[in-house]
Parts: sequence; C-alpha cells; structure tokens
Amino acid sequence: MPTSVVLAGRSVRVRPVPRTPEGVMGVLPETDKTEMATDLGGVEAGAAHGRLLLNTHTWPDGSALGNRLLARLRPGARLVVSGHGRTQCYRVFSRQQVLASNGYPGWDRRRGTPQAVIIVCSGRRLGPGDWTDRTLWFARPYLGGRPAA
Repeated sequence: MPTSVVLAGRSVRVRPVPRTPEGVMGVLPETDKTEMATDLGGVEAGAAHGRLLLNTHTWPDGSALGNRLLARLRPGARLVVSGHGRTQCYRVFSRQQVLASNGYPGWDRRRGTPQAVIIVCSGRRLGPGDWTDRTLWFARPYLGGRPAA
C-alpha cells in the first residue's frame, strides 16, 4: 500500500481510504487539499494485474493538489510510488477528461495489465463536491528507458 508519491515535482502523502457503501472508491476529508487517497484493499503498487487507484481534491479557488495536477501533469510524466520499503515507478501515457455523469467504465479494474490511475474532479463546479467532469491520468509501470507496453 503506497504511503507517498512523487509527481509533478512534489512528494505527496498517500492515505488509504475505504470504499463507500455503494462500492465506489472513497475520498479524503474535503478539507485535505494536499494529500492523495488510495483504495484501501484495492490493487497495490507493483501488482502484476489491475489498476492502482489514486485520487485527490480539486478546489474552486485553485489551491488543491488536483488543481496543480490539472495544470501540470501531462503524458510522459513519471510517478514514483513508495511505501513500506518498496518503490514502483510509472509513466503517464494518457490523460482523459470525461463527463462525471458518464464516468469511465472499467477505470477501477482489478484484472489486465498493471497500471496506476489518478482521478480528480474537473470541468465546471456545480456545487460543493459536484463537478461536471473527471480527469483521469493512466500510467504504466516504468523501469527506465522506454515505458513498459
């Protein structure tokens, strides 16, 4: 289970959060603007299959980590995920923005090629915790040189 990630030039604390009663990955308390959440009991960094899930908040005043990611995190960026004496590097290969109402089916899959996914609220803010879109970054394990297929 990750405890930190280095991305967009910054080291960020990662905390595990449980899923909601509906089975959706939870989020950190809304006042936490600087950390990331990971899926408690979900796919771990370095797993042979499935997607490591990470999320963070976006704030209307632009002061949260999600806002910085929206401004700076692009395909080609590296993520260095660490925890409990282990490190796994990933390279972002895709950034996608989707309507929140449509979601991104399979973004939290537990099978298939190993990846990490970061998700943040984006688009237009309709109200507290209610945004029109979600932005997702997909990353593959990276060992240096060319990213893994």
